[in-house]
Amino acid sequence: MNDYLAYMSKVTDLKEDIKKSLEFIKWKDRVKSDSTVFVKPNFTYPYYKEGITTSPDLIKAFLEILKDRADNVILGESDGGNHSFTADDAFEGHNMPEICKETGVELVNLSKLPSKKVEDNIQGKKVEVHLPELLLNDVDCFVSVPVLKVHVMTNVTLSMKNLWGCYPDTMRGLHHKNLSRKLTLITKALNPQIVLMDAKYALDGHGPMYGEPKKLDMIFSSNNPVAIDSLGASVMGIPIKTVEHILIAEKEGLGITDLEKIKMNDDWKKFEMQFSSNKTIIDSFSTLLFKSETMAKLVMDSPVTPLIYGVAKHFRNSDEREVVKELEKY
Repeated sequence: MNDYLAYMSKVTDLKEDIKKSLEFIKWKDRVKSDSTVFVKPNFTYPYYKEGITTSPDLIKAFLEILKDRADNVILGESDGGNHSFTADDAFEGHNMPEICKETGVELVNLSKLPSKKVEDNIQGKKVEVHLPELLLNDVDCFVSVPVLKVHVMTNVTLSMKNLWGCYPDTMRGLHHKNLSRKLTLITKALNPQIVLMDAKYALDGHGPMYGEPKKLDMIFSSNNPVAIDSLGASVMGIPIKTVEHILIAEKEGLGITDLEKIKMNDDWKKFEMQFSSNKTIIDSFSTLLFKSETMAKLVMDSPVTPLIYGVAKHFRNSDEREVVKELEKY
């Protein structure tokens, strides 16, 4: 790919604005009439929450555009972490069965499909993940449809972090060690060629499951996940140097972080804000789960799990109450 393209705008007419954004990033170069297109939204909750999950309205408008171009479009998601909810629950909570029926799009629960191990050496470390065979073998164009939001552990959760939801195991929280390299591996394996980012509401303050939703009424799009994640982080005022998975993906040759080298339709600095992801005491403890699979197993999937959660709940304050809920979902 020679040109890195990114589009951002306020929304006045959702479907028309999505069309304009797609035209800017030359989406028809990647989606043909006979293409199989897979769309991955961010359904980290079993129902729509502003700034947390992808808007059903945006998804519907986008699917209508895709179906005018490609015959075979599939939308999918995996079960929520730690048996918290199923993808089917999330589909119902976001009105996906009705929307997909209206648009002629196939709806799949990735956790119910055959998967296989994918492994590679990413920046000096061998890492592995499991991914659905459908995404590896049968998709011509993978599309990530994330939300613009912060993440208390990874600083941002945008197009690349959205791909973690393609890991079909509900206990994928046990595999957070070397997460930045694993996200890079997934990005490399799935090769997202289109990103449409929902910024009608963006999430500030904590993330990814709760925080302060801010109404922006914007959309972003790009032909490269590293480029748009760099743009999204910068718009939120999060230094790219603090987002490890974006930096590792750039080193792997999957995209660029230098915004000066990305062709944009507007000056991104016009939209720059100052978001933050504020850690609580429990978040600081949870950091250990991202560094040790043994610790993650002990906390999340062992005989002492109920005791650990009970102690956490006993000492939580009003903010930490939400964090414990989040931990339980992972």
